[in-house]
Amino acid sequence: MNTELMPILTSISKLPIDAFQFDRKNDSIKMNFIKSEEADINEIIFNKVKSFYYKDHDSNEDTYQSENLKSIMYCGDRPQDFLDLPEDEEMMISVPNFIIELNDSNIFIEAQSIVINNEHFAV
Repeated sequence: MNTELMPILTSISKLPIDAFQFDRKNDSIKMNFIKSEEADINEIIFNKVKSFYYKDHDSNEDTYQSENLKSIMYCGDRPQDFLDLPEDEEMMISVPNFIIELNDSNIFIEAQSIVINNEHFAV
């Protein structure tokens, strides 16, 4: 993993998100941020996305509120245990390498690269 990636991801914590774009044709997820004095980052693109999972922790809420990014983590070579299957069951399993924490929800992403303000990082 590129050692420059973690400080960049840490620097964008708490930024207000302007838009999410899920592009299934190009296997990418794009996040745009509202301009802020706190960070000079306005766009992140996850490329070659193999899978993603959205978990809403407050599913009873039926009104949309503006989301603020709480944190974004790169898990790298440390697989996260999200599912415990019996040994006799077969299932396609995704191993997310990014976790995006929002107000009351999370997005788990398995991607091969990330682009931050046009700077490419292979992961």
